[in-house]
Amino acid sequence: MFLWKLVFFILGSLSLGALPLTDLSVRILTGIDLTQVGTGNVSVAAAFTHAGKKAGITAVLAEIAKGILPVLLAKFWFPEIPALELVGLIAVVWGRYLIARGGGVTNATWGILVYSPIVALSSGITGVLIWQIGRLASDSTSARLRGVRWGCLSGPFWVGLWRFSGYQFAEFFLELFTAIGLSVTLVLINLRQGDDLDLYQPQRLFSLSEPLDDQVYGEKAARLSQLKRAGFKVPLGWVLPAFKAKAQASQQLSNFSLPIPGSQLPLIVRSSAIGEDSDNSSAAGQYDSIGPVTTEAELINAIDRCCQSYWSSEAISYRRQRRLHDEGIAILIQPYISSKVAGVMFSRHPLDGSAKVIIEALPGGGEAVVGGKFTPLHLEINLSTLDPKKEILNLVKNTSLLPGSIIAELVGLAQEIETFYHGLPQDIEWSWDGEHIWILQSRPITNLRPIWTRTIAAEVIPGAIPPLTWSINRPLTCGVWGEIFKLVLGKKAAELDFNQTATLLGSHAYFNATLLGTIFRMMGLPEQGLEFLLRGQKMGKPPLSKLLPSLPGLWRLVRRESRIVKSFNQDYHQQFLPELKQLETDFYGDFALSSQSLSQLLERSEGIQNLLKRVTYYNILAPIGLAIRIKIFKVSDEWLPTENNPEVMAMYSLQQLAHKFREETTIEEILSLSELEKQFNTMSTLQEEFTTWLDTYGYLSEVGTDIAVSTWKEQPEMFRKTFLSMVQNPSVKAEKFNLKILNPWQSLRLSQCRERAIIKGKIAEVYGKLLAHLRWTFLAIANQGIAANLLENQSDIFFLEFVEIQSWIRHGKSDLIKEKIKNRREQFERDKTYQVPTLVYGNKLPKTVSSTNMEQQNLSILTGIPASVGCVEGTIRVCRSIGDSLTNGREKSILVVPYTDAGWAPLLINAQAIISEVGGQLSHGAIIAREYGIPAVMNIPNAISRFKNGQRVRVDGYQGTVEILTEDGV
Repeated sequence: MFLWKLVFFILGSLSLGALPLTDLSVRILTGIDLTQVGTGNVSVAAAFTHAGKKAGITAVLAEIAKGILPVLLAKFWFPEIPALELVGLIAVVWGRYLIARGGGVTNATWGILVYSPIVALSSGITGVLIWQIGRLASDSTSARLRGVRWGCLSGPFWVGLWRFSGYQFAEFFLELFTAIGLSVTLVLINLRQGDDLDLYQPQRLFSLSEPLDDQVYGEKAARLSQLKRAGFKVPLGWVLPAFKAKAQASQQLSNFSLPIPGSQLPLIVRSSAIGEDSDNSSAAGQYDSIGPVTTEAELINAIDRCCQSYWSSEAISYRRQRRLHDEGIAILIQPYISSKVAGVMFSRHPLDGSAKVIIEALPGGGEAVVGGKFTPLHLEINLSTLDPKKEILNLVKNTSLLPGSIIAELVGLAQEIETFYHGLPQDIEWSWDGEHIWILQSRPITNLRPIWTRTIAAEVIPGAIPPLTWSINRPLTCGVWGEIFKLVLGKKAAELDFNQTATLLGSHAYFNATLLGTIFRMMGLPEQGLEFLLRGQKMGKPPLSKLLPSLPGLWRLVRRESRIVKSFNQDYHQQFLPELKQLETDFYGDFALSSQSLSQLLERSEGIQNLLKRVTYYNILAPIGLAIRIKIFKVSDEWLPTENNPEVMAMYSLQQLAHKFREETTIEEILSLSELEKQFNTMSTLQEEFTTWLDTYGYLSEVGTDIAVSTWKEQPEMFRKTFLSMVQNPSVKAEKFNLKILNPWQSLRLSQCRERAIIKGKIAEVYGKLLAHLRWTFLAIANQGIAANLLENQSDIFFLEFVEIQSWIRHGKSDLIKEKIKNRREQFERDKTYQVPTLVYGNKLPKTVSSTNMEQQNLSILTGIPASVGCVEGTIRVCRSIGDSLTNGREKSILVVPYTDAGWAPLLINAQAIISEVGGQLSHGAIIAREYGIPAVMNIPNAISRFKNGQRVRVDGYQGTVEILTEDGV
């Protein structure tokens, strides 16, 4: 037993020493890789020197714990053999050196302090005395190193002096022997390692072929390194780490092995300041580039001049204006390219972000273009045209400076580099030497920020949005997302403005992809998260090292999500249900609120919005939690319960009424809706039941999040026809999945999602009802506005912002209301017909937008998200709204819709198949499609404009594809 315990103790101590706690803490806190800076030691001294006080203190505490733990363990397990305490320390030190690349002095010092405080104190005093005496005879670095080494070597002497009494000779000899072993180990390691406190050894330069930390080597060098390692043609280069003091470069250049220039190998010295070419600051032209240099003296002088430019008054003023800290300047040294033609190009139009590659070029070096002293050749290649290559050929006719093949290659490189940087528009410096195109620099186009995306937003808040809806939705949405992100990020969230999470461009909602990308990175999520936002692509798995710091925040979110069912049920019974009953009582008992004053109606609207704040939180977090659980537990959509979804319940209830009608009717064969109408008019009981159905589900609308859109209750005639169409042409629900065939493991996985699926439906019901009552309240306000001659019709109210309505009612400020409404309505009508782009770069829409997705325009097979299985061929019917096409015949069509909110259910259940521009597998349309066995494909971009009525297509709900069989419609 003793032997096994001893083996476990030694191996455990060795493993403990091997834990890279210093390296990990420095990486987490600063992102710096200690193996890539200084001497390459992963030591406490290196942490203080290269990563700062906070990282250094964290490293000290971690290494102290590693030194103390084996000594305490030996005292507990082997109290009769003190020598094993030192054996544990030896194992820790060797583990640290061999695996974690540290010296182990910190571990040993604190371990010996626990082993014997007087031995530790005596050794420390010895080392300090030798250090101080040595300073009189030699430089401080040598004296300090001698002090450390002799302090270690004196350890066995002090062990012999202070620990001999009371021991048997064998025990004393064993303890003395292990003390000698520990001392020799520490000194040998110290001799082999460099000293990070004074980098006296020449250091090699890192090249662009290696990964570079942008906080050490600057964004410019780091980006060029990324491009070079990705296969782009970037000249070879070497990088000096950032100099943070004005005189630091001249003092430390001797520590580096610099490349030797010559007449056959001229070099160029370029700045790579921390923060230069970053996402938020280009620092274009602020720092010097010097070249060509052909001698070592010229190289050293050029490096010094480049560093001094960082401290020029203009550069300092630039940083102060942008509130940038003085983080230092790294130096990039590259071979000087003798250019035939050089210039810059933008992967998108730098003014409005439209799909144009802009190329500017001049003969010779690129500095002539960016210097602004000469007018360059200016080319614009519109990528949204049907044939960009034809446009390039036309440009070549007007210039002899660049061949068409080089222009085409530049355009391709611009697109490839933008794609490499996850869709962020790039400002690229290039050079053509007559044979190759070289990439000299790439940075984000800073004025094309933030990037706004319709991804997600197009499904959450579809279509054109009037001012009142947005003035209510934006603070609700931004507020809840802000609350969720603050929960995860903690104090890091203080620097973020969550009010900028969403905006309205051209009356359409957009999410801030730039802000969300920043949040993703703060949370340690992969950079593909930005591609998910920009292009709808899948998000990769996050690296554990980046995710680790966010684990406490993510755990808080997981705990919050785990309580969501209990929390919602409590709020439902204590708050939502009583308030909804009161709202319904007031509405139905007061003839649509006609007797309430404007002040009462305003208070009512404010009360509803307070309720919406709480339910919006559930309406965002619950679907996220459900989607994540479905992914984690691999639960099939067909296993999930749908009976609590409002659209499913509404259609099921209406079908039951239609079935009852068919049972009670005296007409054997139903031929027309007019005959059904006559029969229905004689059935008073059924009419009452239909009215009850409309009162129950009348809160639903075509766009549940837009209070400007009429609810079902306001369109009784339309839904009366829908009901009669169901009688005439009944829809059959798909056979329900039999949960009894699930095995125990599948049932266990389903149990982790079932409650969330049920509660999601209840949340949607409360959310929809509150929005409906909010709409009806504003309509009541509008009626009084019409009576006061401030409004012309009810819909005018939706062209005022909520704060303007408050100002009108509370303070009587009604000036210019009619003019505002008129101007906003005209703009809204224009925006409704404008096909907005999926992405907007900067804060204004581009002047021109391609009519369809150019990547898919000429394809006969379009790919989206498979939402409901099945494969059918049929004829297209394009429906821009639910009122466009409620069928009155027996022939079913493949419906193409812009989105599928709960209010679309009456139309969708009669479809042969469904194609939607936006949506996913948990969208309302997908749920309805699965409920009725209708094949469905979601997320086909620009489907409304891509398809024509009468086209024949094949919809494959298994693969998520739509194959166009005929191009011509009717």
